[in-house]
Amino acid sequence: MAEIILTIVVEVVKCLAPPAYREISYLRESKYTTNLQNLKAEVDNLKSERESLLRQVDEAERNGEEIEENVRSWLEGANKVIEEADKFTEDEAAASKRCFGGLCPNLKTRRRLSKEAERQKEAVVKVREDRRFDRISYRTAPEDIRLIPNKDYEPFESRMSTLRSILSALEDRDVNMLGIYGMGGIGKTTLAEEVARKVKSDKLFDQVVFVEVSQNQDIRKIQGVIADKLGLKLHEESDEGRAGRLCEGIQAEKKILIVLDNIWENLDLRVVGIPHGDGCKVLLTARSLNVLSEKMDCRTNFPVGVLNEEEAWSLFKKMAGDYVEGSELEEVARNVAEECAGLPVSIVTVARALRNKGIREWKDALEQLRRPSSSNFKDVQPAAFKAIELSYNKLGRDDLKNIFLLIGYTAIASIDDLLMCGMGLGLFQGVNKIEAARNRVHSLVRTLKASCMLLDHISQKKELFSMHDVVRDVAISIASTERNVFTATNEQVDGCREWSDGSAIKHCTSIVLHGIKTNLLPEVLECPQLELLFIRADRWEFSSLTIPNNIFMSMIEVRVVNLTDMDLRSLPSSLGLLSNLRTLSLCHCFLPDISVVGGLKKLEILCLRGSAIKKLPVEVGELTWLKLLDLRDCWGLQVIPPNILSKLSHLEELYIGPKSFHNWEVEVEGVKNASLEELKHLPNLTSLELDTHDVSTLPRGLFLEKLERYRISIGGRFWGSTGIWGREFRLELYDQIRLKDSLVVQLQRIEDLELRGLQEQDVDYFRNELVKVGSSHLKRLHIHMRGSGLALSSAEPQRRGIS
Repeated sequence: MAEIILTIVVEVVKCLAPPAYREISYLRESKYTTNLQNLKAEVDNLKSERESLLRQVDEAERNGEEIEENVRSWLEGANKVIEEADKFTEDEAAASKRCFGGLCPNLKTRRRLSKEAERQKEAVVKVREDRRFDRISYRTAPEDIRLIPNKDYEPFESRMSTLRSILSALEDRDVNMLGIYGMGGIGKTTLAEEVARKVKSDKLFDQVVFVEVSQNQDIRKIQGVIADKLGLKLHEESDEGRAGRLCEGIQAEKKILIVLDNIWENLDLRVVGIPHGDGCKVLLTARSLNVLSEKMDCRTNFPVGVLNEEEAWSLFKKMAGDYVEGSELEEVARNVAEECAGLPVSIVTVARALRNKGIREWKDALEQLRRPSSSNFKDVQPAAFKAIELSYNKLGRDDLKNIFLLIGYTAIASIDDLLMCGMGLGLFQGVNKIEAARNRVHSLVRTLKASCMLLDHISQKKELFSMHDVVRDVAISIASTERNVFTATNEQVDGCREWSDGSAIKHCTSIVLHGIKTNLLPEVLECPQLELLFIRADRWEFSSLTIPNNIFMSMIEVRVVNLTDMDLRSLPSSLGLLSNLRTLSLCHCFLPDISVVGGLKKLEILCLRGSAIKKLPVEVGELTWLKLLDLRDCWGLQVIPPNILSKLSHLEELYIGPKSFHNWEVEVEGVKNASLEELKHLPNLTSLELDTHDVSTLPRGLFLEKLERYRISIGGRFWGSTGIWGREFRLELYDQIRLKDSLVVQLQRIEDLELRGLQEQDVDYFRNELVKVGSSHLKRLHIHMRGSGLALSSAEPQRRGIS
């Protein structure tokens, strides 16, 4: 009855008052039911669309893509209206109860709910209509795993100081490119990663990109990695197009650091599309300083060295387990760590391999580390071997490889020794002159240092160098495999069956024995292919080692013989059979008689440095092809017979220093010593070192002006060296030696001049003579006057006291 009456009223209002019709219509049950049904239908449609979109969002997120913000906003709006609609429909049944026990409708509630149902339906429709997206998601730059904090990174002070210097350089506006260099396995990449993490966390750059270049450069791959990490798409086909697009993407970043790790050759940044400068800085890592400074024109470079003992042990414990400290393993563990010589890749590899191993495995590893061979070194330190072997292969040039291996298996540590050995072996192709060979050796050593295959000597003397122990082990391993080189210590040779029966050495090209204590040498060494024999005795057991008389009989190809720290009361007669011998080095030996060397007609280098020899035998004069004669530090040398030096017409370098012979023209045992006049008969002489107590023995016109280098001491005092010597003249004046008698005016292009005992009245004369000579080459001038001191530099003389 109520619905009939309501229907009549609504129709009347529709005719008499149309504006009121819409409001009254909400009272009708049919309207109310229709609005509820429409709302439910629209909500169901919206839910379907939401579920479809959520599936697309889930798929995009699984692919690592970022969801567009308008999509997320739409989902939030859809969830809100769906939640409101669901709550409304849940409450609808209770709200539509009839009044008076269900006899008549609750018109007020019906009107309110009907209007609300219509409003919510319209809100749902609007949300559905707003679902217009160009795309659901977009690709983002993936997180660089290299920039994730590394729990294994150890902030050692030796690294932190370098890290701070690099960070400071990165903040310098004038520095757009900088480099890190060091030997393989030293930790360059680890340091570069820490730099990248640090600048990212400190927000020094808006973007940090880390790319490994490697020895086989792939420009498109490098471009792709950078693009991926910047979220760029490179659709261009041509290399130029890709480079241009990448350059645009990089320039869009306000401040960006690009780390190019493991550079081996020149990498043209323009070809890649890297516009360093104007907000983009580049950090390079390489094993060679030459690659950075010369090929990449990088001027700001930082070396990375080995860990010190404390740092090495700390890293070793972390990798092997702290349990090694304080246990029965500690002593052997420390010894193993010491053999790794501060090289991080060795420390990590060895320590991890020995983790949780027993004492016997530790001792076995120590034994193998102390006796590296071509096989066990690769097993014990595979990562170190691979890293250093790669650097060796990348040396490219045969002369670099040959010199590297020679230094490694002989343990040579000076320019002079390397020159004599390399020259004797014929390693310097196309070089016949000693001076040219010396220049070549300096160049090769500098290149190996720049490649971090050699190190500066601890003394910092430029004529010396050193090699990392692990690098040396790799060199020995390679030489053993590729060159048939045999190296051993006394402990390794003693009791070795292969050495005793000769099977281990028969096909060797080089034999190197270090620290030999007892007579382990066979009567005859059957080595028909041998080119180098290098034996260093234990200096503390000087008298116990002798060389068998026939040991050289089967060495027909040997070119270099080096015997050091030996008591050679008589050289083996078989030495004279070495018709192919080019270099003979007998350093720090006891040498009563070396007359047998007269038979070595092809000998070019004879070094007796530091040996106990009283007389230079006349047979030396038969060595007419001799180019270098080294008699430095031969304290006991008293006699150089006349007409020996003058016969050495091919002699280029002669060294008779202040700690050696100085009795020129002095009669000894009824024989008058050689005269310095003989030096005039040496037209090829380019380097000279000599000492004399008597200025009168130094002849006029000694052509010293054409020498490349010299060190001459007159006056009987031992003079110190200033490092790598060039053209040095030392003169001590006293009653028998007056300045006017000196040869200062003869010494052209002098670099280092020292006068002691100068008198006041000689100063003006000295100044005038110096002006005559010219001082354009003078680098050091030292004058010590009697009773006072006067130090003058070639640029600006200044008076000061000298003790």
